[in-house]
Amino acid sequence: PDWTGGSAILAEYGTIQLEFKYLAHHTGRRRYWDVAEAPIRLLRGKSTPPGLYPTFLSPRTGGWANKRVTMGAMSDSFYEYLVKQWLLTGKREAYLRQMFDEAMVGMARTMVQRSSPSSFVYVADLNGVGQLGHKMDHLACFVGGMLAVGAQDGGPLDAEYLTLADAIGETCYEMYRRTATGLAPEYVNFNVAGKDMGTPRNAPYNIGRPEAVETFFIMWYYTRDPKWREMGWQVFTAFEAHAATPSGWAALPDVDNPARKLDDKMESFVLAETMKYLFLLFDSSYPIPLEKYVFNTEAHPLGRIGLMGDAAAR
Repeated sequence: PDWTGGSAILAEYGTIQLEFKYLAHHTGRRRYWDVAEAPIRLLRGKSTPPGLYPTFLSPRTGGWANKRVTMGAMSDSFYEYLVKQWLLTGKREAYLRQMFDEAMVGMARTMVQRSSPSSFVYVADLNGVGQLGHKMDHLACFVGGMLAVGAQDGGPLDAEYLTLADAIGETCYEMYRRTATGLAPEYVNFNVAGKDMGTPRNAPYNIGRPEAVETFFIMWYYTRDPKWREMGWQVFTAFEAHAATPSGWAALPDVDNPARKLDDKMESFVLAETMKYLFLLFDSSYPIPLEKYVFNTEAHPLGRIGLMGDAAAR
């Protein structure tokens, strides 16, 4: 697109793999698998800093077009799909698990920070070598769930992943709890005017994003700690109090000004993801067991399939 200077976006070419591999498996057409896998294999060994990948890549040269690294917009689902591809294909594509672990170690070493005074854990942006941007997109709240998903296979980093997942989930709940409506803004700035976090005036809106409740559901599924249900319930009641309409949940223009008129729109992910994850958080029948299914980035469950050519989805 023009606004990227002609560069390709990391999340753009790193978030088709689950769907195309699933399509290849069920149609028997290998081409879908190979086309989707090519961009990921292209990036192997190209991380900078170690384990991490900038947001823009030149489609002409194959080189990086900027140095910004984030777990938020334009990058998020690329990292999510590394571990989920590994799971979807029966844990048989080892290079994907390696890329995921290298990315999580890189993130922990260079991007994970703590706020002051309460020491909340957050994932900062990396705007260049050693240049941290102390903000965290609501989009980046998916990281807690991603880490928990990646901590279920007896790996040497499982305990550290779960500890970090728990801390990030707590921080994302605070992004909700500390506003006048109990709903989170698009992102927060950290360590502002002596406070842990603050709502930016250029992004005070809430459009019903799902990433925090996604993490609450996944953490509840794997830990059964009741705090995740309590957090989810508080978020749902805030949606009901401040966003509910007779025909859906509208967007809020300012989470700290509940008197403002609601925006007359509802994003498709409010139903497809946010309310789905909240429903699953409280459904004790667990209709979508995570041992058998992988959620794509839009919360559609895909049965694990193994490698191309395996007989059937498990």
